Amino acid sequence: MIRRHFLKFVALAGLGSIAMIMFNFSYVRKAFYRIQGLFSQPTEVPPESERADTTFPPEGPMVSVETALNSRCTSDDDNNPMNFHWGMFDTRKKLSSLQIENIIRHAIIPRFTKERVHIRNDRNILTFTMDRRAAGIKKEWGMVESGMQHQAVGLVCSALGVGYVFAELGRDGTTLSGDEIGTVKIRVDPMKPGYGGSYWTDASPGGNADGLNALPAPARSGAKPLLSVLRELKTEETKGEKTTLEHLGQLLWAARGRTPHYYKSTPWGMTIPTWGGEQDISDVSVIWNGILSRYINRRRGKWAHALDTSDRVNPGAWTSLLKAHDPFDCFVVFGRNENSGRALWEIGYQLLNAMLQAVSLELKYRALLLNEHQRETFRNSGLKDPIAVLAMLSEPTRK
Repeated sequence: MIRRHFLKFVALAGLGSIAMIMFNFSYVRKAFYRIQGLFSQPTEVPPESERADTTFPPEGPMVSVETALNSRCTSDDDNNPMNFHWGMFDTRKKLSSLQIENIIRHAIIPRFTKERVHIRNDRNILTFTMDRRAAGIKKEWGMVESGMQHQAVGLVCSALGVGYVFAELGRDGTTLSGDEIGTVKIRVDPMKPGYGGSYWTDASPGGNADGLNALPAPARSGAKPLLSVLRELKTEETKGEKTTLEHLGQLLWAARGRTPHYYKSTPWGMTIPTWGGEQDISDVSVIWNGILSRYINRRRGKWAHALDTSDRVNPGAWTSLLKAHDPFDCFVVFGRNENSGRALWEIGYQLLNAMLQAVSLELKYRALLLNEHQRETFRNSGLKDPIAVLAMLSEPTRK
């Protein structure tokens, strides 16, 4: 209603066609939806007794790793995928307790530590917890693993056509009891299909890409089902192929690449959720053939899929890396840009995605949460605050 009156007013001023063109720009849409929200009544979710049971789409168990990553989005109740979250909860339906338990059962992560991380279920609200008694680097590792659990649930929801959205508990989590920290809460509910009548898509993001130093275009569909790969995922795969430049680009896209869902009216989201849309909480870098590069997924107002090469690693530091991680010689490094729990959770999202992609590509790899000595080795290579690494054996294709 508000939009119709607004456009009518502009048309009467002789600027209707210009207004329609401008409405395609994300910043105009953002402003419009913000004004619209001031006058709109909040959507009321019917009580559970008035909502019908839902069914999972039968294709869900066969949705590939790549398609689940490309289709992942969070949801809300405004029924407008271009406003805030792309996903639209179907408020007429509900999940059964058995379906929610099924989501949790599939969201298994490979463990690096023995720290306690847990998902607690209260109807359709999942609370992610970890041991409050963990301290220092063990606490940081627990935060990363809790983040991996957040992401595992999100990807299972993506594969099964289920909506989810975060309820934040603070950037470092919240104490729930004497020995327990809550990292986030997640609401899960049925979702409307948001990609042309489907829950999934293999499309690229909208708008133009920045092609400078672009990596090979990633595949957005694949052969290995997400649920199967999650079930078999390990921290290390000793049998597998060597990593090529094409593989590396695919891994980087999986970790932090751009996808076609809108977020806050911008026509590209990411394979991971972000805290309020903030883009610089963490980052992904690559050390390969003695060269340090940073993965770029946005530049000059466009989405991107590229490496920004900074410099050659000091020869002594490069030799130390190779010796410490023999036989691996290619390192995807996940670093934080602020000292917070949310940065560590985001690293967990990216690490899990990259590991899933490595299995889908049948690569040989070793994933690590870094101890202080290992972090120092990577800092000597030019990285600011490395937390986790996916180490691979590369094909010598890059000069």
